[in-house]
Amino acid sequence: MHDRARGSSTAVFRNNAALVAWVFMAVWMLMLGCFTYIFVRDGGQPAWSGLVLGLFWLFGLGGCSWAFSQPRVRVEVSPRGVLTREIFPWWAREAGFAAAQVSVPDVIEEKDSDGDPYFKCILKLPGNRNLTVAESGHRPNVDATHARLRAALGKK
Repeated sequence: MHDRARGSSTAVFRNNAALVAWVFMAVWMLMLGCFTYIFVRDGGQPAWSGLVLGLFWLFGLGGCSWAFSQPRVRVEVSPRGVLTREIFPWWAREAGFAAAQVSVPDVIEEKDSDGDPYFKCILKLPGNRNLTVAESGHRPNVDATHARLRAALGKK
């Protein structure tokens, strides 16, 4: 997404795709907690069902580890430079750069879990760090964000 903030010369880009994973895993763990309570309350018969429940907890904790390590991203481009903010569920990381320190490579095409095309607009930061500014299975949306980001940075 693209917004204007703090005057006409500041462009703000947001990638909130991580929210989907965060909400999914929060609901998963809440339901798993409810099922675990019912299992313990009712005595846990048959015995092998405890192993199955344990596997659900193992996969749930692994899924939480992955999901909550995905940040929401906010990039603000202004005449003063580029301000990046990665927002995680329990903390955030913010950094500022000169426009000359960052680059925007071509849109990256990958495959999603179904084998369908999935596109990403990446902002390359110093120190070999990358931020995904836009991502979607719909290329025109990512291309539009890519073009606006390059224009905001003054790159052709």
